[in-house]
Amino acid sequence: MTDKLKSWIYPDGSGIRVREKINTSGQDAFGISYAVTIPTKLTGGVRKRKQFTTKEMAETWAKDQYRGSKKQGESYFDATTAERNDFADMVPKLREAGISLRDAVEFALPRLRPTGGDRTFNEVIEELRQEKKGMLEDGSMRENSEKAFRLRSKKIEDAFGASLVRDLTLDEVKDWVNSLDLAPRTKKNELNCLAEVIIHSVARKYVAENILDGLTKKDRAVLHGRDEEKEPEILSPNEASRLINAALEHPELDLLAGVALGLFCGIRTEEIKKLDWEAVRLDEGFVTISKDVAKKRSIRNVTLSENAKHWLSLCENRNGKITRSNFFCDFSRRFKKLVGYAKFTELVATEDGEKEVVVWKKNAMRHSFGSYHFARHGDSIKTSNELGHKQGDGVLFAHYRALATKKQAEAYFNILPSSQSSKVVQYTAV
Repeated sequence: MTDKLKSWIYPDGSGIRVREKINTSGQDAFGISYAVTIPTKLTGGVRKRKQFTTKEMAETWAKDQYRGSKKQGESYFDATTAERNDFADMVPKLREAGISLRDAVEFALPRLRPTGGDRTFNEVIEELRQEKKGMLEDGSMRENSEKAFRLRSKKIEDAFGASLVRDLTLDEVKDWVNSLDLAPRTKKNELNCLAEVIIHSVARKYVAENILDGLTKKDRAVLHGRDEEKEPEILSPNEASRLINAALEHPELDLLAGVALGLFCGIRTEEIKKLDWEAVRLDEGFVTISKDVAKKRSIRNVTLSENAKHWLSLCENRNGKITRSNFFCDFSRRFKKLVGYAKFTELVATEDGEKEVVVWKKNAMRHSFGSYHFARHGDSIKTSNELGHKQGDGVLFAHYRALATKKQAEAYFNILPSSQSSKVVQYTAV
């Protein structure tokens, strides 16, 4: 019976051999089975063998293996039956959509298995907090910016903390923003904070793309409302006079120089808190805002108005910092006291009757300077240069036209210390 056993290549030229084999049980022989051997030139590794009860089954399997090797190479033989079934199910769908298997895999891999590794929101936020802490310590980030991120990111942690950043969906973002019981501007700030987390994740390759790019302007308007351009609130000349005279009358607050520079030079509060007296050139008529002081490193020389010089000359100790700022809210607490002394207050109704509270217009000193300076000179570029905005920023000041008249501007820049004050001195270089 052995002489009659056959062996052949199937399919022709494939190198896959099919052999007849006698079935045995102990010393008894019965029937024939068919053994198929896949050679190493097709598998790329060891030979692969499988046995079948019929010739048709053996040749069908041999044919499928050969086709697979032709289409997918050696890796075909490493695939499990489930993987081959997935391939058979998915390929027709990809063909119908006009997408190659390679394109589908290359698109999916960085999204499902990001090259930077999987990170939760808690982990990414902690990374950013540590980065910002380092920037705060080396002076490349402002205290307010570091604190703002630290506080706003807590709401993101509460919502998504243990979730992987790569799993976030746009619908989840929308649901989260809609769930926030906050003012529209605060909602926008929270969304911007989330955007910073996502941008960091994209840069570190924790995600393949910024999911928030899918938010249209209309989406954002629905989520947190549209940005409305508000007219800047400014002080009248009388209110500005009350403020700076209160600073003069309360030297314990150490705010006279800061108020003078804010009202009559338009220097930002955060810049004032960092300024040293050596940057103030009274005789030369300007203040230098260095890169260590300026917002976004907008280095500039700010002109000292004549009345600013007079107020600054009343500061007896012109050494060290313009004003003290020993801890985060040191300046703001003292400024709030000053605003109260200057009678920027109003009565509000409470359960215990009417109560007097301090009311202050946001950025009022800087806005007042910008409005009155523009009204006085009629030159938006000149005003923008003084404020440290980009060259030629005429658009920013287009809405300042109606805020102040030239007559009011002259009154504003003629606010001077009382002629009765014995403290007025001739200013000299320090």
